[in-house]
Amino acid sequence: MNIAFVIKKTLILLALVDPFMAIPLFICATADLSLPFKERYSRHLGITVALSLLFGGLFGLHLLNFMGVTLAAIQVAGGIIMFIVSLAMVIAKEETIKYTPGESQEAASGPSIVPLGIPLLAGPAALSYVMATSQITEIGDWLGVLFPPFVVGVATWLCFRFVSKGGKILTPGALKIIGRLAGFLLTAISVEMMATGFRHMFPILTS
Repeated sequence: MNIAFVIKKTLILLALVDPFMAIPLFICATADLSLPFKERYSRHLGITVALSLLFGGLFGLHLLNFMGVTLAAIQVAGGIIMFIVSLAMVIAKEETIKYTPGESQEAASGPSIVPLGIPLLAGPAALSYVMATSQITEIGDWLGVLFPPFVVGVATWLCFRFVSKGGKILTPGALKIIGRLAGFLLTAISVEMMATGFRHMFPILTS
């Protein structure tokens, strides 16, 4: 297993989950709750994200293969979803893409794993990416399956835990800049992911 690939996968998943984007919803959902409850809720969200991504990596491809869906199709479909989300990040429209008004209102109405944990954080883009990059062919591949979901789950928990204590992660302006830079990189990665899928689906493209 290439360590650089594991680090790259972890960073991409963190950008796709993007707990910073969900901070306003978390604040609204926990506005009138005690600090211990906020900390417990942030921990539950982190666990939900980690387990969702881990489940997608371990069983997603097997389920799709059972349904007759190939890895190449997942790479193309996941790349398209990533492209849409990343393009929305670049033009500062991510919230309108990832959250419907109803989901945003439901997430802000009170603490619940659904929809804030799933599908707002662990959404289609993150799940499709983790499924497309979690093939296990040797013992070292387990690191690439287990490590990224764990790190992203911990990062999600720490982000909301810090917010629950009244801390400010970054200024709104800094978050916008980071979001657009991450969106630009994810756009390029999504195109590469789609190209890989198309090459496997249509081998003539490699000749």
